[in-house]
Amino acid sequence: MRIDIVTLFPEICRAPLSESIMKRAQEKR
Repeated sequence: MRIDIVTLFPEICRAPLSESIMKRAQEKR
């Protein structure tokens, strides 16, 4: 179970983080 969480958690976190970073970059422009 821990292995699955370790592999899935980063993917779930990357999506919202990348979206927020892209939005901030667009707002700065």
